[in-house]
Amino acid sequence: MHHLYVLLGRIALSLVLAADGWERLAAGASGPALVVPALQLLASAALLAGAWSRTAALLLAALVLVPALALLDMAGPEQVLGLGWSLLLGGGLVLLAAQGAGDFSFDAWRRDRADRSDDTHMTPGGAL
Repeated sequence: MHHLYVLLGRIALSLVLAADGWERLAAGASGPALVVPALQLLASAALLAGAWSRTAALLLAALVLVPALALLDMAGPEQVLGLGWSLLLGGGLVLLAAQGAGDFSFDAWRRDRADRSDDTHMTPGGAL
């Protein structure tokens, strides 16, 4: 049952971060300013599919936490709320990186396929 919770958490985090990346991309920036939103969209898609999810979660956590902590300013309630959201998202992403994508993911499918290919009963003569 906990794999279902991991799937729901992955879906929620990836949709929120993909929407944020899409909003930044649609803002009309050009050149090097497109790198961060493009990375955010790519990592969100990988997280949604459960492909390279630990790497994607850590990349997204860095993209969320580093700017929030580097530009820390408690001047008003908006900044405090923004820091809270960043810490919430970053913490969820770090937990997801520690847990892994669960059974309903591309990572699990690749792991199961690799485990089956190591089975000597699957190849004629037991060698290959």
